[in-house]
Amino acid sequence: MRTYVTLLKREILDHIAYFVGALVVAALVSGALVSIALGLDPSDREIVTVGGMIPTALVVVTGLCALGVAQMYTDRTRNISAFLTALPATRPQIFAARIATGILAVLILLIPVTIAAAVVLNLGSDEVPLYRGILPEMFLSVFLMCLACYSVGIYAGWNRGSLAPTLGVLPVVILVPMLIVIKGFGLDVSAILALFTLACLAGTWCRFSSSSL
Repeated sequence: MRTYVTLLKREILDHIAYFVGALVVAALVSGALVSIALGLDPSDREIVTVGGMIPTALVVVTGLCALGVAQMYTDRTRNISAFLTALPATRPQIFAARIATGILAVLILLIPVTIAAAVVLNLGSDEVPLYRGILPEMFLSVFLMCLACYSVGIYAGWNRGSLAPTLGVLPVVILVPMLIVIKGFGLDVSAILALFTLACLAGTWCRFSSSSL
């Protein structure tokens, strides 16, 4: 357990810029949501919110994909795992620490935004009756969307030669949020995103566990 915690700390410190970025984006989005709710007429809130959320979502999913790429590409080029496995650390521990780092980055980003969204929905509940489970469904769908894009990055990053091949996954990363835009929030979308994420992580683990370090 101590080895795993040490690996997790190392992953966080090595990619601290992404965590700082997640905090900054979370603060900006949370502040914007509350400001929109308090400062705009109800008829204008939806238009402004949707117009701002789409580019923000693209920035977020691209950043999370970049985190996954950075973790695996840096490892591949600097032989970090080869060094770590010479110490009391196994490949499953290294891989699990990386995934936990990605999940932590997503939670740091989403928890403040979810709290702000809850405030906004509560302010508008008198004007438009809302389904009670909408916030959990939104959180689950967006969480899995972010995790899916991170998983794409981690899959694409295991390349020693150059970063150029990873650019091919950018269209996939951009298309993932469009699934929510087209189908909305719900368990069916969450199931699709969960299966996609598991497939990416399973593929990454197969490559990582079988490759020479």
